[in-house]
Amino acid sequence: MANLGQIESATIQTQVYQRLREGLFDGAFSPGQSLTIRNLAAGLGTSPMPVREALQRLVAERALVQLPNRTFQVTPFTTEMFRELTRVRMSVEGLAAGEAARRTRSEDVRTLQKLNKTMIRGIEKNDSDAIMKSNFRFHFALYEIAQMPQLMDIINGLWLRASPYLMNAHRNLEDPLPFFRAGTLFHERLIEACLVNDHRTAARAMAGDIWYSARYFRRNMELVNTGTAKKTKTPKRSKSRKD
Repeated sequence: MANLGQIESATIQTQVYQRLREGLFDGAFSPGQSLTIRNLAAGLGTSPMPVREALQRLVAERALVQLPNRTFQVTPFTTEMFRELTRVRMSVEGLAAGEAARRTRSEDVRTLQKLNKTMIRGIEKNDSDAIMKSNFRFHFALYEIAQMPQLMDIINGLWLRASPYLMNAHRNLEDPLPFFRAGTLFHERLIEACLVNDHRTAARAMAGDIWYSARYFRRNMELVNTGTAKKTKTPKRSKSRKD
């Protein structure tokens, strides 16, 4: 007979891990911010054990660091780390965009166009969170087209480490709309390249998108390692599943 308790426990562990990952991707936590097992467990409505295991897993993925006092910290962002991540992202995500362009079908183009239009509507409403979510969905919809799961694992890890800085930096910019509009123009270049299966142009457009963003934020590095996000919050409470 299956041990339903163990299955339930594993489900909770997975849910906690996913919630914390989502929090990092969404910018709910800032670079350098301290995280305690007790506070996270209370916010998520779980016991400390699944939180501890999720945090240790995120340490292994280099999204968090564990401190001597048994607390955890969102990996602090440095200029050197920013520069390295930018170069790696340009290479890896450029490769993914190029491979996606080789495989793009007409329905893929329609999906990308719809996501870019959603981002444009977010710009018109001056809704930074909606813009960033649309941008995220556009990029990952494009990368999924490449059908390269090993490459997707690498990209997910890069975004996991970069997102706490990028999401909070976007929210703190005084006038982010010109920056966001430039992003939609890069997306249009990517869509045009995908329409004709031009992998070289797609790779260059993706690298250009990342480089432009990096150049913009190099002038705003004071937004790094604030330790507090404008909208810092604990991810939503986990709910156990009963099958």
